[in-house]
Amino acid sequence: MPPILVFSFLSFRFLNPLFLLANQETTPFSQEEMRIFYRTWEVVNNYFVEPEKIDKQKAILEASRGLLRSLDDPYSEIFDEKQAKIFEEDMSGSFAGVGMEIGIRKGVLTVISPLEGTPAERAGIKSGDKILKIDGEDTSNLTLEEAVSKIRGKPGTKVTLTIYRDEWLEPKDFTLVRETINIPAVKSKLLLRNIGYIKLNTFNLTTYSEFIKAYLNLKDKGAKYWILDLRNNPGGFLEVAIQLAESFLPRGQIILKEQKRDKSTTNIVSEGPGNLSNLRIVVLVNDGSASASEILAGALRDNLGIKLIGKKTYGKGSVQQIFPLDGKMIKLTVAYWLTPKGIKLEGSGLKPDIEVEEIEKEKIKTELDDPVIRKAIQVVRSLQ
Repeated sequence: MPPILVFSFLSFRFLNPLFLLANQETTPFSQEEMRIFYRTWEVVNNYFVEPEKIDKQKAILEASRGLLRSLDDPYSEIFDEKQAKIFEEDMSGSFAGVGMEIGIRKGVLTVISPLEGTPAERAGIKSGDKILKIDGEDTSNLTLEEAVSKIRGKPGTKVTLTIYRDEWLEPKDFTLVRETINIPAVKSKLLLRNIGYIKLNTFNLTTYSEFIKAYLNLKDKGAKYWILDLRNNPGGFLEVAIQLAESFLPRGQIILKEQKRDKSTTNIVSEGPGNLSNLRIVVLVNDGSASASEILAGALRDNLGIKLIGKKTYGKGSVQQIFPLDGKMIKLTVAYWLTPKGIKLEGSGLKPDIEVEEIEKEKIKTELDDPVIRKAIQVVRSLQ
């Protein structure tokens, strides 16, 4: 089975829906329950004033969307062919857009994290910003994937986002030029001669190998203390988060728990060597840390007592399963992630052990100008 994805605030699994239906009891709608739909279709088909506008396939697709919307779950929806293609682009880690992860929070389209070095970050868009309009179109009735498809586009074209921030008196327009977005997985640097700083921007298929390479390189340069920066990391492949956790956690320790629809839980445990379990390390998080970032941070804190420094994380811990459907896709929430100690991530997030306010990026010329990193250095140097 291809990797489970917790990227773009989502965790995906790919399974054959016919296999699932064959192995689960289903409760089809009764003839009486379907009568409303059939009668509505009959009336529209026979009496609507512009019959040329009637599209049977579109009607079925919209009825299916209505079924998923009735769940009141922003992550459960159906993709048409165009949206399915966007999803595949997300999987590749390369796409044309403005470079930010978005989600729906309390019914409002919200920025989870602007990605480093992208048009969104350069324009000053921040985690928590609310996107009210896209090119003048109200976002309140858009699904997440509809919003993503409107923000994406050909490189060099423009998109205008109307954004509201809590401290503003009124919304502001941001006109951004789309670019091809390639997300660098890992950045690393030696700070103050003996502090290894590693920043993970995403959890893609190269992140683990790049992390190990960065770790070994910094160790050779004399790093004795470590800072793992997960700020503004919206997630990625779950397997990569598990690989990274296994570098720290000895075999048998719980990395995370999966809570299913019957409220039962399954433990996902480390099978790795845990060679890095004795590192003197702290982890940086903020409200742009989501999904796989929260899973890794929670596993390290719950098992090893590693301190989290920064701001409360986003709180995205639900699992979406992808069901292929004649070129389209159904995306349905099927489970929740919990930390090893049973903390539900969805809607809650992780509160840091040490809270530190961030400052404007314009004021940060080097890592040592960042108050969160300065606090991390102070804390990690006190570890024995």
